[in-house]
Amino acid sequence: MILLAIDTATEMCSAALWVDGKMYHRSTVQPRLHAELILPFIDELLGEAKITKSEINGIVVGQGPGAFTGVRIGVAVTQGLALALDIPVVAVSNLQTLAFSAYQQLDTSLPRIILVATDARMNEVYWAKYQVHGKEIRQLTPETVSAARAVDLSGIDNFIGSGFSVYEELKEYANQNSSPYLTNVFSQAKDMLLMVKDDFTKLAVNIDSVEPVYLREP
Repeated sequence: MILLAIDTATEMCSAALWVDGKMYHRSTVQPRLHAELILPFIDELLGEAKITKSEINGIVVGQGPGAFTGVRIGVAVTQGLALALDIPVVAVSNLQTLAFSAYQQLDTSLPRIILVATDARMNEVYWAKYQVHGKEIRQLTPETVSAARAVDLSGIDNFIGSGFSVYEELKEYANQNSSPYLTNVFSQAKDMLLMVKDDFTKLAVNIDSVEPVYLREP
């Protein structure tokens, strides 16, 4: 199966291509250039893999939460490609992607409760708790936007996200915790692909069913 992943919802712009077991990817942190970069990234990946757009079987896209403009760019590019190629889409949470990424880097086979908190600007964070075990991810709390002091820090094993490097309440928790984890990191298209590729057919929907996730009004 050949799958394309796109993520422009955060400061990092990334694209990834899965071609019959081989991963190709591009990424950069240039928040104001996502619209200019994402299509060239896709073309570069197709060229590297020596395939054409018509061979793509499906698309994975980060639907937020994240920057309003970034979320819109990713969903719009996905919409254009999916309609033109008549292929299905899987939309994934950027917070869930970070929880998956964190678990993949832990040296454990046990379930872990991971708190994800990313900088939402305006003195707020996007956050949620997940229980992750292998590729099984269970969301324990709603995805929320709130002040950092309102984040529920109880009962977690690990944490990840830029919120822990920006806001004093979360930085203090990270510094006091005996097993601090990743802080200044962003979701990436390659992790979205790894998270859903095995279940893509089961999860896939028509692009008309995909909506951006903002958590607060633009």
